[in-house]
Amino acid sequence: MKLVFQTDSTNSEYNADCDCAVVEVTPALVKLTRRRAELAKQARRRDRDLWELYFWGRIAEFFDYDLISACEAAFGDPKEAKDWSDGFERDGHAVLPPTADLAALEPHRTECDQMILRCVPGSRRTDIEVAWLTIPKHTDIYITTRDVTLATLETLIAQQTPAKPWRSK
Repeated sequence: MKLVFQTDSTNSEYNADCDCAVVEVTPALVKLTRRRAELAKQARRRDRDLWELYFWGRIAEFFDYDLISACEAAFGDPKEAKDWSDGFERDGHAVLPPTADLAALEPHRTECDQMILRCVPGSRRTDIEVAWLTIPKHTDIYITTRDVTLATLETLIAQQTPAKPWRSK
């Protein structure tokens, strides 16, 4: 399953056409995120001033607005397309429609790709927030995806994984 994320730029006037990002949510990604979240929680217990941990690696791919248009066009029903768009705007992310043609779009060239795990000081939430960051090639701006919780990623994986059949002995 792939998630499409809204993005924010450090330059309010320019985002190098990195209007959104796609992250493939797999069991391996969730396992990696869980392991890193445990590191973040351990470090947070030792130092309450910890806010974020950054890990290098290309996980997210960044696209221009054509991807959003392709997602909306993937629905045959305008109401379904609007529901998808409304959820995307509300949550900061949405599941990539299975009929959206991602292969027809070219991701932007980026560098310094990172996964961010956030431990928000003062927050009552115990879950870790995850986001992805990049620098588009030949720029000095940072593009960051909106946050998603580890719990949300785990829920998405659980929905994908078929239940094991019950067997009597």
